[in-house]
Amino acid sequence: MNDTFAPSKPVRRFDALILAGIFVFLYAFALALAPAVRTHTRGFSLKLSYLLPFAGWLAGMLLLRQVVKKSLPGADPWLLPIMGMLTGWGLLTVWRLSAALGQKQLIWYLVGCLVIVLGISMRNLVATLKRYSTVWLVAGILLVTLTFFLGVHPSGGGPRLWLNLFGVYLQPSEPLKLLMIVYLSAFFADQIRPNITLMASILPTVVITALIAVLLVFQQDLGTAALFVCIYIFMLVLTTRRRRFLWIFPLVALAAGVAGYFLFDVVRVRVDTWLNPWLQPAGASYQLVQAQIAIAAGKVFGTGPGLGSPGFVPVAVSDFIFSAIAEESGLLGTSALLLLYLFLIVRGVHIALETKSTFGRYLAFGISIYFAIQTFFIVGGNLSLVPLTGITLPFLSYGGSSLLTSMISILLLLLLSAERSRQPLPAYSRRPYHYLATVLILLFIPLFTKNLIISVINQEELTSRPENLRWAVYDQYSPRGDIVTLSNTDLAITTGTPGQYERLVTYPPLSNVIGYTNGLYGQTGLERSLYPYLRGYGKPFSTYWQHELLYNQPPPGSDVRVNLNLNLQIAADELLGDQKGAIVLMNAQTGEIYALASHPSFNANTLAEEWESLMASPDAPLLNRTTQAAYPIGTLMNFFELSALWSEQSSMSAEPELPFRLDIECYRAMQAGASSLDTLHYGCESAASVLRSSLTDLQLIEMARAFGLFSAPTLALEVAPAAEDPIAAGTMEAWFAAPEKTTVSPLQMALAAATLTNEGKQPAPKLANSYQGENGNWVAFAQSTSQQKVLDSTAALRVRERLSAEKQAIWYQIGHATMADGEPLTWYIGGTTPEWTGTPLAIAIAIEGSQPALALQIGSALLNPAAQ
Repeated sequence: MNDTFAPSKPVRRFDALILAGIFVFLYAFALALAPAVRTHTRGFSLKLSYLLPFAGWLAGMLLLRQVVKKSLPGADPWLLPIMGMLTGWGLLTVWRLSAALGQKQLIWYLVGCLVIVLGISMRNLVATLKRYSTVWLVAGILLVTLTFFLGVHPSGGGPRLWLNLFGVYLQPSEPLKLLMIVYLSAFFADQIRPNITLMASILPTVVITALIAVLLVFQQDLGTAALFVCIYIFMLVLTTRRRRFLWIFPLVALAAGVAGYFLFDVVRVRVDTWLNPWLQPAGASYQLVQAQIAIAAGKVFGTGPGLGSPGFVPVAVSDFIFSAIAEESGLLGTSALLLLYLFLIVRGVHIALETKSTFGRYLAFGISIYFAIQTFFIVGGNLSLVPLTGITLPFLSYGGSSLLTSMISILLLLLLSAERSRQPLPAYSRRPYHYLATVLILLFIPLFTKNLIISVINQEELTSRPENLRWAVYDQYSPRGDIVTLSNTDLAITTGTPGQYERLVTYPPLSNVIGYTNGLYGQTGLERSLYPYLRGYGKPFSTYWQHELLYNQPPPGSDVRVNLNLNLQIAADELLGDQKGAIVLMNAQTGEIYALASHPSFNANTLAEEWESLMASPDAPLLNRTTQAAYPIGTLMNFFELSALWSEQSSMSAEPELPFRLDIECYRAMQAGASSLDTLHYGCESAASVLRSSLTDLQLIEMARAFGLFSAPTLALEVAPAAEDPIAAGTMEAWFAAPEKTTVSPLQMALAAATLTNEGKQPAPKLANSYQGENGNWVAFAQSTSQQKVLDSTAALRVRERLSAEKQAIWYQIGHATMADGEPLTWYIGGTTPEWTGTPLAIAIAIEGSQPALALQIGSALLNPAAQ
């Protein structure tokens, strides 16, 4: 009886290329959807141009899958999926950064696919490479040598490392890496014979490697030279089984680094920027700084494909493509990317152990070394683990020569994996492979670690740095909140549509206070200090994360109210006119600031058009003189000397007899005042010397300190650094000899005036008032309401009465000084008196020039109750 059995069906192996296809499709779909997501477009909208690179990639991979399945059924099943995922990821990233370069990269990718097909169809390709390895290497060296005479740079500037072949740029050093690995593999495979000395077995390779390295050094392609040396050292350890040769690696790197630092400017710059990239964040370190910020901006999950701003990193398509991927794919994405490279390296080592020939083993392992070292160099450079080398990331970076070389390397691994040895390699022979593979894998540990540190631990520190300009992109797609007065009068608003939002200052003379927001020139003023609220970061966690997760944008910002009174502000600007100077008007009791006039000013709405002229102007129109100018206090020191004399720490004696000696400036002030001849009231220098002679240096210094002359006020604006405290600096005697040279800002003087008006208590200055909460209610900013006691109320009253005006319910003090450029400065401080029953006001006026009459006019007009 004959039993018949149905033939068993072959077990169908899972095709990992499907995973690669799904990944690349989803990535392309996300990129196509990104423009609509960014602009919050309603409905379904896709940018169909991303279908072209996906279609080209898919066509190439399907062709390779079919050819490999038919011609190399025994080939490693993971090589093609790994290459497919890496090339697809890189192709779409390059296309996303530059469609023009992406088109060129797609052509190179398709050429690479055809080369793989051609290579698979060739008989004995591996054997041919071995037989003519020296010829291939010499040809590669000659091509590199040609760049000294015919070399060009695709952009027109920089090292001439390319050859222009009828409009196609070839970088000979890229294929030379693979040709050198082929040569070393062939040479070392032939050295396994008895009675051969170590020197005889390696001397030709040392000479060849040194020659190539020297050529590349003179070409200033130092990163590639370092890569060649590293590949050679690893190959040397593999073939000689002498682990001590690995120590050559750090020693050579150190020696080459030191020599290059002193011989080549490019090396010196790269090492300096590596050691401290924050010394020149806008100069030589700009690329590295922006790369670090981009990686940090990706956080853990990334911004999402197409939703980041990798364009801030120069040359992101090649040297810094890792940082571009990190921003949009995050820590998880870049970790997966590094794992893909690790998996590729492990597969290469596995092929090296399984292939049938010694040459094949060396070649497969050499290719694995090439992938590992080059990935370590370029990713480590992006992460600031090692100095920048300028080499490319295999499969991902833009560059036809690099992509083609990487794809040919995969071709060789495919061919070698299909030629399995029937006998396993003895354990003794496996040891150097295992050892070196472990070293290569260990190289990735610092990459994972530093990537984690930047993306998570240092993320907030890096993204909050002023060099991070992503806020400018957010402003284009998500509107900032408005800046308004307490009466809801607009001061700064957002106009336009998503993707084209612009900021408009409705009252341009306030530009020094409102500030500007520009991607090229940064942020200043209230736009900068109130940015977290204007940008929506103060909104509820759920609202913030909804926009962050869906759009990689903060939510629309909150409106902010400020204490400025637009009527008083306009009056102050009109009174100051074309004079250079500043006016600060505030509530003497609460510290609320009603007017900040700084002249000359600028128009924040036309900043880009006028930037060059603004920067070149000797009048410094971009400077907010109300808070940032540091003027000498001059004879306004009389005010503090009298306060010290009549303070509770001093005897309440009568006012010293003041000599009637007039200097030219106080004489002009008296003429302008048309009142009694008062040398104290009008800031005569003779009064200052007499008052000072009645005090000790410690008394005057302590009074100046109590008024805040040696501490910068806290305000929602940039403020000038305070003058040095003479007690802390140990310069009491020198300071007391010339206290009039102490520099102060108009804001500090306004606070001093408020102290006298407010019965000797100094309020904290307040400019920002409140922001609009999620429910539409106004939420007050947390600000200090306490008042610092500076003077006893009795002493304050006495000083105020001494400085009171004759016919108005105000007091004032005129002063003058000489600025650093030798030009005169006119001071005026004052405030209302108890006779005025309205809001108590304090004012400080600084006019660059001899203008006592104008100062008196402005002070009288703004403090006069009728003006309110």
